[in-house]
Amino acid sequence: METILIKCPHCNEEMQAPTGRETIICMFCGKSIDLTSMMTTVSKENYDAEKCYNNLNKVIEGADKAFENYRVYVRGFKRDTYQDLFEDYKANNYGFFTAIKNCLLSASEDSLDGVYHQISRALIMSHQRELDQLKRKSDKSTIQMDKNMFMVVFVLPSIKEIRSQKADILADEICKEWGKAFKDSNILASDYDSISDGFKRKLCYVTTAVCRNLHLEENCEALRLIKEFRDGYLASTKDGGAMIDAYYDIAPTLVKRIEKDASAEEKYVWLWNQYIQPCVEFIKAGENEACCEKYCEMVNALKDEYVRSR
Repeated sequence: METILIKCPHCNEEMQAPTGRETIICMFCGKSIDLTSMMTTVSKENYDAEKCYNNLNKVIEGADKAFENYRVYVRGFKRDTYQDLFEDYKANNYGFFTAIKNCLLSASEDSLDGVYHQISRALIMSHQRELDQLKRKSDKSTIQMDKNMFMVVFVLPSIKEIRSQKADILADEICKEWGKAFKDSNILASDYDSISDGFKRKLCYVTTAVCRNLHLEENCEALRLIKEFRDGYLASTKDGGAMIDAYYDIAPTLVKRIEKDASAEEKYVWLWNQYIQPCVEFIKAGENEACCEKYCEMVNALKDEYVRSR
């Protein structure tokens, strides 16, 4: 179906209108719009607008596909796998991101706000449809955390690969609307290089040391959930990046001094029972802020014992 961009004469909101219709009802104010008179005022310069919204239709229709196999990408996300996963994701969704690029390139300045909003809503509604199928709060929280991470690590960097000011603005607008739509989901847009050179290279030092000394597997549930929490929820919050940087300045020192402790094995058991396991339970329950507080409490307790007291 061919569409064209119009502005409602009653509420001034922009929307797509199908060609060949005489009237439509505004989706924003509910009033009738006479398309016949409006179409006569559309000039030939709107050929770009037609191209823009033909591509916008492709983006809206392709939003569900952009989330296909997101669990596979999130679960496989590691230092040594990110580059291949990112390239694979872009290749599998080449048409989707090409449509975004063409839409942005052909959009007029007056229509850009509407374009940003509709692309953002397409991604949000695609995710919302999956959430609506779930009943348990814990399931919804797990999906939300996975989708937050997927957006930060794959979708938004792919948009920024378009490498234009419009694409950067779109990525930021998606983050704003995503945060409004989903509680505790204040994600931030980064490009591939920033992610690759940043938090992805870091290890969960304390959690890794605890799990290793308790003879748990390298990719055990606790370590995986803590990493996903860090790289998904925490890294996407306003102060999360600074908190992660501060933690990794001190974490290697903490682990080295615990290892030298005569009661290191007992200390690791205590850390597991007192902090790591509760953090895992908070993550499963979707209580991200409580997890953050508990983890910070652990780091401060270790600082008091192994750094400040020396």
